[in-house]
Amino acid sequence: MKRVVRAHSDFLSTQLRNQLTSLVLYEAVTTTTANAKNLLPFANRFFNKMKKADLGAKKLAHATLFDKKAIEKVFEEIMPRYKSEETTFVRSLRVAARKGDNAPQTLVSLIATLDVKPTAKENTEAKPKPKTRTKKAAQ
Repeated sequence: MKRVVRAHSDFLSTQLRNQLTSLVLYEAVTTTTANAKNLLPFANRFFNKMKKADLGAKKLAHATLFDKKAIEKVFEEIMPRYKSEETTFVRSLRVAARKGDNAPQTLVSLIATLDVKPTAKENTEAKPKPKTRTKKAAQ
């Protein structure tokens, strides 16, 4: 049985991998809406597999991403942000159309999770302010 290979599948997979690499490095990518629709599920599947951070995940990262700095950034910076999250990792926002050909554009970015830690000032209880007397209260 002869295997049927689509001529453009290599191009599409390379394009997705390239956009994913840029997304990891810069944490946001502006692309056409059609490309963004392909990138969102691809990126979410990739980051879900990276949550384990085992040898299989590292091999997949090396096979998928084009840049060594991107591989380091995934495991050292990005995945620690999402340790406790059970959500999607990537969001898309529509932006203005491209200037040259008026193609609809979409901003694909990582969802930022903030680890808010209380400072020393917030831990101390606020003392009630002394009541000041006004002229009406004094009369």
